[in-house]
Amino acid sequence: MLLRRIFYTCMMAGVWGGCDGLDQVVVILENNGEFPVEVDIYIADFQEIPEFLLTTTGEKIEMTVPAGGVSTFLRSCDELQAIIIESADLRVIGDVGPNSETDVLRDGDDFGCGAILTFTFDHPDLPTSLDIKLNVL
Repeated sequence: MLLRRIFYTCMMAGVWGGCDGLDQVVVILENNGEFPVEVDIYIADFQEIPEFLLTTTGEKIEMTVPAGGVSTFLRSCDELQAIIIESADLRVIGDVGPNSETDVLRDGDDFGCGAILTFTFDHPDLPTSLDIKLNVL
């Protein structure tokens, strides 16, 4: 299912053979949990932007990933030089639930042009914490 979604995302960007050679970064948010996750992401077009500037002047992307769901977005390699999940909130009951965040990821150090960044959200059976795992392809 996930590979089909990646291929579909790449096709939507106009690259019929997949993501190879794609002058874009694909970001996939995958929720393996039983509750929705509200995510605030910031991106910037400057690789060395300090975190405090990234979260105040960067482009903010807000998404809600449903339980068991996947959300994706694309940005050109020039537009996405730095990325951070400032807040990922597991919505167990209304606005109540654990949250998590990531460090800043930077082009060149943590990923490259054409990368597929997959952030996977999961929680234990008793949803007292929220884990974020990163996979870079």
